[in-house]
Amino acid sequence: MTLLIDVGNSSVKWAELRSTGELSNPGQYLHRGVDDVGSQLMEEWRHVPPGTELVGCNVASPSVESEVEKAARTLRLGRVNWLKTQTLFEGPVKLVNGYRDPAQLGADRWHAMLGACLIAVKQAEALVVVNAGTATTVDCIDADDLEDEQGRVPRRFVGGVIAPGIRLMLESLAQQTAGLPAAEGAPADFPDNTDAAIVTGVLDAQAGLVHRVWHRFAVGLSARPRLIITGGDAGRLLSRLSIEGTAIEDNLVLRGVALRARAETSARSMA
Repeated sequence: MTLLIDVGNSSVKWAELRSTGELSNPGQYLHRGVDDVGSQLMEEWRHVPPGTELVGCNVASPSVESEVEKAARTLRLGRVNWLKTQTLFEGPVKLVNGYRDPAQLGADRWHAMLGACLIAVKQAEALVVVNAGTATTVDCIDADDLEDEQGRVPRRFVGGVIAPGIRLMLESLAQQTAGLPAAEGAPADFPDNTDAAIVTGVLDAQAGLVHRVWHRFAVGLSARPRLIITGGDAGRLLSRLSIEGTAIEDNLVLRGVALRARAETSARSMA
């Protein structure tokens, strides 16, 4: 068994990778503002067998990464194999990193895109991948019209945008203004109270960003790109979108990490 780990800006997520390739027993711990993350993870992972292989990606601080490693050592699990962004991934899917400096691309964005490519592995369609978390990222992936000699649809990440996430925008208004509250509740088409005005404004700003990037990308394509959303606020964002065929896919980052883990295991077995 392999334990997959996704360390984000606000939470640590994990799941077990089975020999079938399926993810099971997913979990999540909100680490934001917590000092002793390692002790909490030891409690969460107490049933993980000693010697279990750990594979993950991290976009949080080095201190959070150290806490994850401390928990693994204490529980006598394997050392964490922290995956970095690649220039190219070739496995069941093929994805080229189009960033000017590929190493600058966040590991969470890269692995979410790998997870999305695996979902669309048999379709020669462009993808727009949205991760609605602490930050909202919108990433565009082009696809070749023809399969390669291995039957894959070659894809290329052409670029994307980063913006504050839904909760970060709400917190910013509450903390950086004198008279606005920490807003909660549902959006409305024509808000008649301050909470609804804030929530609607933030959600519509997020939806507007996604719509703008999607339409800008679609202009140069022969077919509509497929929109895939993941992240903790995916449901709230989806409620304000009007792009047909949009789907929420849970744990895209972990799916991408799983893809890398299986590819590395396969490479070792063939060496």
